[in-house]
Amino acid sequence: MSQYVRPGVPPPLPPGSIPRSSSRSHRKQPPLPPKQAPQVTAPHHAQVPAQHVQAAQAQAQAQMDKRYIRRPVEKNIPSKIEALIPDAKLYRELRDVEQNMDATISRKRLDIEDTLAKGAKERKKLRIFISNTVIDQPWQTVDRLDENAFDFDIGTIPSWLLRIEGKLLDDNTPIDSPHRRKFTSFFQSIAIELDRPKDLYPDGNIVVWNQQTKPGLQPQPMTDSIDIKRKGDTDVNARISFYLATSPERFKLSPPLSNVLGGLKEQTRQEVVMGLWQYIKFRNLQDPDEKRTINCDDALRQVFNNQDRISFAQMIEHAGPHLLPLDPIVIDYTIRLDKESTQAEFAYDIDVEVDSPQRQNLQNVLTNWHTNQDEIHALDDQIGVVIQELLTSKLRRDFFTQMAHDPARFINRWIGSQSRDLEIVLGDRDLQSEEVRRAGFYGAEDLTESIFLLLNSRK
Repeated sequence: MSQYVRPGVPPPLPPGSIPRSSSRSHRKQPPLPPKQAPQVTAPHHAQVPAQHVQAAQAQAQAQMDKRYIRRPVEKNIPSKIEALIPDAKLYRELRDVEQNMDATISRKRLDIEDTLAKGAKERKKLRIFISNTVIDQPWQTVDRLDENAFDFDIGTIPSWLLRIEGKLLDDNTPIDSPHRRKFTSFFQSIAIELDRPKDLYPDGNIVVWNQQTKPGLQPQPMTDSIDIKRKGDTDVNARISFYLATSPERFKLSPPLSNVLGGLKEQTRQEVVMGLWQYIKFRNLQDPDEKRTINCDDALRQVFNNQDRISFAQMIEHAGPHLLPLDPIVIDYTIRLDKESTQAEFAYDIDVEVDSPQRQNLQNVLTNWHTNQDEIHALDDQIGVVIQELLTSKLRRDFFTQMAHDPARFINRWIGSQSRDLEIVLGDRDLQSEEVRRAGFYGAEDLTESIFLLLNSRK
């Protein structure tokens, strides 16, 4: 039986009536209308057609109205209805398959995210080319000397140019493609140390290229080559150090930490933390009373600054000094000034880690994960509406079924229910059964108005 909702102003109470204190006579407040959408206006300097403004306002109003639409949330067929529908079992089996599929998809998504977090990498060869060219060397300017001149100085300064470049082998990416990695992107820094007397060549004998600059400065652009030009007319020995860039960053482990982690030489910060935790669990070094405290053994004391007990937060702090930069790849090269160019004479191959080609595909899967969510929500809404219609049809079926089995008894019960509804509608009038039986009672003006309100409330 639905509760009575009184629209507008209630009818006046008859004189001498006393309101009833019944929980069933509680009036529900009418629902608040949805808020008006904000007015969409154009700037004073922009000339926007009126129809465009009206369309924008209508769209904003539609979006505001959607927030107040009560969507059906029930997606399962109740057992009472399922017993009446032969094909309801198929729908339940379909829902079970959908739940298993959602669980599998969610698990696969977590696996993809874990793979991307760890970094899907593969090792490739990076070929480094080192060459130099000479400019205005004495043996190059002999042809320009004037034999009849007393001063043989022609005003040229001998110099040379050192070039470091490289490319990834088995890389078919076009040179102009924005996805192709530049040569310097494989390194965190490159240091060139020239073996020259500082008193003769004060213009700097150490050149460093860093991928990361000081805070507040623009990062250095990635290039395919590094050129260094200096003055000089004698051969120069160069020591070139390449510091690889790793993602996630890898560190060289100190001897005490390497001893704890089973002789490993290089690890990431996360791998170090997990390795220490595995060592602590294997050795049962966790304090039984205080789980956040570690009882250090001899090996851990060398890592944790000779402390007998340490907390997990301090463990990460004390392990930091034992994470050292990776050893650079050092190449010795002699800058020869007896020939114009040494291009394509010296090449070195080093191993680097690059992103797996499948990484971009996995990233695209996560990016396009929710592309069809609107369609799925629309189908869920349709299913909810159908379930609500089934519930309504079930109520109607029960009504007519009970009336068909025993019409007299059903009508008596129904009249009794309507009588109780009538008491709730009138509320303040103390009805007597003898008065209700009288035919004149049903012609009362208050009863006609109350029945009219009751019927309107059920629409």
